[in-house]
Amino acid sequence: MKNILLIYGHALSHCALKALVNDDHSVHLADEAGSVHDAMLKIREHTYDVIILDVSAAETNGLEVFCDLKQAFPDLPVLIINGSERVERMIHFIRLGCAGYLSYTTDSAQVIPAINAIASGQAYVSPQHQQMAANSEPMLHERLSLRELQVFFKLIKGQAVNSIAMELEIAPGSVSVFRSKILKKMHVLNNAALIYYALKYHLAPVAGATSKSAREVA
Repeated sequence: MKNILLIYGHALSHCALKALVNDDHSVHLADEAGSVHDAMLKIREHTYDVIILDVSAAETNGLEVFCDLKQAFPDLPVLIINGSERVERMIHFIRLGCAGYLSYTTDSAQVIPAINAIASGQAYVSPQHQQMAANSEPMLHERLSLRELQVFFKLIKGQAVNSIAMELEIAPGSVSVFRSKILKKMHVLNNAALIYYALKYHLAPVAGATSKSAREVA
């Protein structure tokens, strides 16, 4: 029996996913987490075969959550459940290394086969989605490493260097180095340009970014 950790977003999708998993005897819903922080605490204490990450919650950034998980637990397979129909969002997750990807329009009968395939070491991404990811040109932010992406997502929310350092448990100087690399790789000069880029390509909810941070320059 496969042990599952469900990291949920929207309440309705959470109930539906929970019901699907509980109705099948080949998988076991071992734990649930309402945030990436709670999920990481559970992952450090228990063993799971598959993480199901529902990225539907509007107030969270699914890409940021996924990057945090992959940085901390690179070998743990993650199945993405996404309510967005944006093709670029799907491509982002595939290129970042998700073990499986399902959208809300996917037949619910695919959820359990996806979990079992991923737990067995197989990828569960449709050939069509794989082809779309292979044929599309990488975007600027896709040149960033996982750690750089973590810093990027926090910068576009207007977080200060010390705040980012504390959250990622790295030195403030390291955050500044990562920021410089991000600006160089993305061909921009300051945080304001990063925020503009994120808004333009729907990469994150940036309501936390203040007008002051939007004016910040290198």
